[in-house]
Amino acid sequence: MRSPGGNVSPGTWTGDDLAVNGLSALERKRVDNLEEAMVGVPAYNEEDTIASVVMKVQDHVDNVVVVDDGSNDDTARLAEKAGAHVIEHERNMGKGEAMKTLFQYARQKDASALVTLDGDGQHPEHEITNLLDNVLSEEHDIAIGSRFLEEDHKNQVPAYRRLGNWMLSVVTPTGKAKNGENGERGSVKDTQSGFRAYSSEAIRKITPNEKSLGVDSEILIQARKYNLDIVEMPATVSYDGKTSHEGPIRHTLSVMGSIVRYIETRHSLLTFGLPGLIAFFLGLIIGVRALTWWNRTGVWPVGHVLIGGLLVIGGMAMGITGLILHAIINAHRRDYR
Repeated sequence: MRSPGGNVSPGTWTGDDLAVNGLSALERKRVDNLEEAMVGVPAYNEEDTIASVVMKVQDHVDNVVVVDDGSNDDTARLAEKAGAHVIEHERNMGKGEAMKTLFQYARQKDASALVTLDGDGQHPEHEITNLLDNVLSEEHDIAIGSRFLEEDHKNQVPAYRRLGNWMLSVVTPTGKAKNGENGERGSVKDTQSGFRAYSSEAIRKITPNEKSLGVDSEILIQARKYNLDIVEMPATVSYDGKTSHEGPIRHTLSVMGSIVRYIETRHSLLTFGLPGLIAFFLGLIIGVRALTWWNRTGVWPVGHVLIGGLLVIGGMAMGITGLILHAIINAHRRDYR
């Protein structure tokens, strides 16, 4: 990154230098924070685009980290040659694991901010600074590059992707986000955007656990849990080249499965206990009606008896499952406190 003035390193500036260069203390802090910011790129078999992405990103942020998720091509070598720090997974573990590695590395390096973008070149690198400004200013904890805030950008997205994103946005339990710099708060419109900036606070608190493409939704769910402030900013995207390694149907199913798994583990009593309780009492009601019928006619209504019995047994099994999961998860949390 070039220093203001072109020939003085920001790390050696004095008060006189600041006055000469016209920087306020707030602007000086922004320069320092920008020096400590990093861009993280999860990549899998992106040899065609990764070098170009790294070099374009370095026009805006010096520190670029590529997590090569077990690629079987030259992704790692080309990313390193282009100037990125490369972390390699021995085998392909999924985007979620690559994101987990990025967050761990950012915490290790005490990064002031982390920007994530895909390695396929679909995100315009010049928009990085727009997202960074929103988290470095400490106004927001997460800034999302959204494809759906402006009609021109939305129309560039294929119809099947818009439909898939809408479905996933409906089922992802996120908090409210500020839609644009002057927009009102509402639900997150682009829950599947991988083009995001995270503040140092978000880096400390968020720990991705999901291995697959559902990691983007999981991060937003965690953001809601930790009351992190989210803003969406308009962003463009290119679908000219290769984009996702998974088809839209598989992507959607993967993300929905991730959301279900997250809710199961975080709210086991609600997920299993409440439906189990409803099934149990519904089974009892059907059983009482079957007993009443037998008293009147002397004949057992076999269908009612079977359905009632299955509901009672199933409800008890779900309730016990919820209690066991709840106990295991709480014990696990206590062990790591």
